[in-house]
Amino acid sequence: MIIYCLVIPLISSLLSSQCNFLAAFLQLLPLAVSFAELLPVPILSADPRHDVYYEGERVALKCLAPTMRKIGGFHFFNQTGEQINQTASFSDLTALFKLTATKASSGEYTCMYFLKESGQEIPSNRSLPLSLKVQAAPMAPTLSLDPQQQVYRPGNHINLLCSFPSSPDDIKQVQYYADSGLAVSVPVSNVKNYSFNLRITGEADSGSYSCAYFVNKATRPVRSERSRSVIVYVKNLEEGFRWTNERNEKNCPLKVLFY
Repeated sequence: MIIYCLVIPLISSLLSSQCNFLAAFLQLLPLAVSFAELLPVPILSADPRHDVYYEGERVALKCLAPTMRKIGGFHFFNQTGEQINQTASFSDLTALFKLTATKASSGEYTCMYFLKESGQEIPSNRSLPLSLKVQAAPMAPTLSLDPQQQVYRPGNHINLLCSFPSSPDDIKQVQYYADSGLAVSVPVSNVKNYSFNLRITGEADSGSYSCAYFVNKATRPVRSERSRSVIVYVKNLEEGFRWTNERNEKNCPLKVLFY
């Protein structure tokens, strides 16, 4: 009887310890499963990749999801942690976010992706930060017209003189722009300015014009800021002649004499 009294409490104690261990294991099981199902961290890169970008250059942030699971979407975040797009356009496992570099673009960026299961988003952790450094574009040139007139006529010729503030050795190209977009691009070498001869053909040539130049920085051509715009106003000869006749007729009406 004494033996039974000693054995029974011992067995009861062992069973109680096993039950406590089993309960603790079951509590940890969901946590272990969730760790096993963590999504791989995405990889963020820039295309093209430069140590320094200049204002006006375009860069694409590329977010890659290293998983074979079906992706529901991507998000990109700026240096303050603010989401900079609702849902980036993506194809398969990669998303692109395109931006034009400005001084405000400097900073660190991250991205993440998510799966959609049962109507819910399952997010990945964010990527490692990618740093973008943006510097000011080269100084703007000065654009002037020769001859300078208030009104130009079809057949007139105008010299668009673009003067550069940088060393002539650095200038490799000059571009002229019209309201409709890029008008002309000209390679140059060792010049302080360039004059483009514009022949006026009609009122379609009316509008604002500007210019910019390219210099080599970090083994690539970098565009300067655009010059201030100059205005070209074109009036057809026929309209000018008609307007002059109408004014003359109003001021000097035709007199008809009867004999």
